[in-house]
Amino acid sequence: MPTIKDVAKKAGVSISTASYALNHLPNVHPETRKRVFLAAEELNYYPNGSAKNLKKRKTGNIGVFIYGFSGPIFSDVLEGIRHKLQENNYNIIVSSGKSSTNLLQERQVDGAVIFDAEITDLDLSAYASHGVPIIVLDRKLEGPNIYSSVIENDKLVYQFVNQMIKKGYHDFAYVSGPLDAFNNNQRYEGFKKALKDKNITNHQYYQGDFTIQSGYEAGLEIIKRKDRPKFVFCANDESAIGLIQALNEANINIPDEIALSGFDNIYLGQYIKPKLTTIGINHILWGEKVAEAMINIVSGHTVEKIEKPVGEIYERETC
Repeated sequence: MPTIKDVAKKAGVSISTASYALNHLPNVHPETRKRVFLAAEELNYYPNGSAKNLKKRKTGNIGVFIYGFSGPIFSDVLEGIRHKLQENNYNIIVSSGKSSTNLLQERQVDGAVIFDAEITDLDLSAYASHGVPIIVLDRKLEGPNIYSSVIENDKLVYQFVNQMIKKGYHDFAYVSGPLDAFNNNQRYEGFKKALKDKNITNHQYYQGDFTIQSGYEAGLEIIKRKDRPKFVFCANDESAIGLIQALNEANINIPDEIALSGFDNIYLGQYIKPKLTTIGINHILWGEKVAEAMINIVSGHTVEKIEKPVGEIYERETC
């Protein structure tokens, strides 16, 4: 395997000059730089990334740690982060579970964006205390080198449910996501508060897990009931789509017999029948803003807070 010494010899320069040229450092004459790169190409030489990182104490890598790879939300957030990082010459490393912890422990990333509830607050605080900047998207966490950008789930759901009450709905149900999901729990709090503030004391509850299948199963349970709710709020769009499928199969008219909504504004919601009413976040833009903040942080700039994602209500055909 060729070394930088071989490149320097072939180009007729010192090892230090070859290193400066290959690392795009100044004070190297353009003709000399061209000769060094030509020699490296002919020898099929590539600089040792690990060695460069040891000298710079930077990896050029940003970790994005998520709890799973399925579903449209992660893909949109990741696309926004990827676009902004690569635009600024940073690498994105996407991981989940134990491998995420290893990457943090081994300092293989210069910073990390967290969307994985399995990484504990204690662990994140410990990593951040060693100078690794952390941006959390899935919880509220404070501490040195810890930043957050979270959806205002409770406020958005509170606003939406109030609108539905004004439209005349009073018999509500909630189709939940996982019990340990921050977004689900915040959405449920906003849902309950809206009902409480309007003196609506009861609602039906169906446990789900953010999947189309769980929404479909909730729909089967609702269909069996004599006291069917008039409005079902689903904690995300995928479960709402499953619910729509179950109601359509049972020939239950949406929204005349049962109205419903979701949360996320995924593309599929606009193409099913009837079209899904939902609360939407521009997840790609959110990812870009988070990546932009991380780039500023690892570059040594002061970042007081990160812009929160803006939500919007999209009223379509299901209510």
